[in-house]
Amino acid sequence: MKRNSVETALFVFVAFHVLLGLLLAIINLRYFEGNYVVEDGVIEWLSVDALLLSAGLTISRMYRFKLSKGWPFFIGLFVFAALFIFGAGEEISWGQRIFNIESSDFFKANNGQGETNIHNLVVSGKKINKIIFGTFLGICVGTYFLILPVLYRKFSRIKVLVDRWALPIPQTRHIVAYLILFGICSIMPSPKKGEILEFGGTFIFFILILFPLNREIYD
Repeated sequence: MKRNSVETALFVFVAFHVLLGLLLAIINLRYFEGNYVVEDGVIEWLSVDALLLSAGLTISRMYRFKLSKGWPFFIGLFVFAALFIFGAGEEISWGQRIFNIESSDFFKANNGQGETNIHNLVVSGKKINKIIFGTFLGICVGTYFLILPVLYRKFSRIKVLVDRWALPIPQTRHIVAYLILFGICSIMPSPKKGEILEFGGTFIFFILILFPLNREIYD
């Protein structure tokens, strides 16, 4: 398949599941929350798949280039791979439910869901998920998709720095896709709409690192 065909197929795949989620949230909220976006449900596992695919692609680039493009390039890829693996592990509570592993007393007492993961920890009555994985991550995503591409195109020094550290830059279509995703999720009548945002966001980021604006740095 050609590059354009692969990218189009991935966008269609994401759009189908996001729009299906919107439809279910409107006409059958119980099924949406109890089946479609439930823990270990189809949407969560698709999010895990996207994170693992992104990690695999990044690790393959690390293996291919090794240190031929310098330490910053290798470190940039390593950090991205680590973040993707961490995200996938957090999504499935590091396999706790899969292998039926009981949480330690610490996580039972300090985790909002009693599970072995960091993003559901409760500190001083507040979930880390809302502070770090909500607000902070939202700021990072907004900066990465809306500000960094502009700076990359406008300033040659930033372009050199970004390419040196192997940062994939989103193309206009990736930015538009994320904005549409955010808009759709904002009108979903469910507090669990964040699961759809996670799914769509992880897959759009996979598409982004597969076909970035600065793809030539990976050639």
